Amino acid sequence: MKKLYSKPPLILLLGRDDWQKDINLNYMLVHYIQKKGIDIAWEDPIGGAIWRLRHMLSRLCRLPEFGDKLIVRGLQILYASFNWRYAQHLFRQFKDERRHTVYGRSQRVAKRIGELSKKYEVYVISRSSGGRVASLVADNVAVKQIICLGYPFQNPENGIEPERYEHLPALRTPFLIIQGKNDEYGGSEILEKYHFHPNTSIFLMDTDHGFNMEKHQWQVLFHKMEEILPKNQVKTKESFDLISTTSFVSS
Repeated sequence: MKKLYSKPPLILLLGRDDWQKDINLNYMLVHYIQKKGIDIAWEDPIGGAIWRLRHMLSRLCRLPEFGDKLIVRGLQILYASFNWRYAQHLFRQFKDERRHTVYGRSQRVAKRIGELSKKYEVYVISRSSGGRVASLVADNVAVKQIICLGYPFQNPENGIEPERYEHLPALRTPFLIIQGKNDEYGGSEILEKYHFHPNTSIFLMDTDHGFNMEKHQWQVLFHKMEEILPKNQVKTKESFDLISTTSFVSS
């Protein structure tokens, strides 16, 4: 009898536009996923190296936007000099005039998921604009589940922008939105203000868009994610230690 092949799970991380506002949050997410023993992928194929360098430098100083872009570009060029496929990826991205738009990013994310889904069962954990991008492409690619921390329903500086949420009622891919009740991009009022597909669920927490929370709140968040994500891939007699994951967060 032919044995059915089961793809291993993988979590693709899609961040917000301003990564420096999420340094601690990203650290906690990565640490949480590593504890579960699930493979991690990034939007950029060398995103792991970029994240480690950013995290190391953030402990020393706050990089100006120009300095951050310079470091990222330097790492990309260095890797491209040893990897022709990645060099082609950078060249196509540079030529694309829409690379800094939501549409341009959506196209890159769709392609990235398409590549990853050949070998993995892809789950997406996203932040803010990363969740918007994931929700735009999910139904056209192989995504098992999307989790978004702080969906950007409305930029408080831009007013009403229907393109941020008008696609959500038709989104069939299972979508968990973990939203702060005091989120300036959409708080507790989103339950009445917007329409969602039955496959979308909303979990409200007492926090803001930056997820500045106490230790016990992070435990609640991770337990909610445990309901969605695959079981731990690391064989251990001990359960996942939420306390150690959140140990550096002041309570």
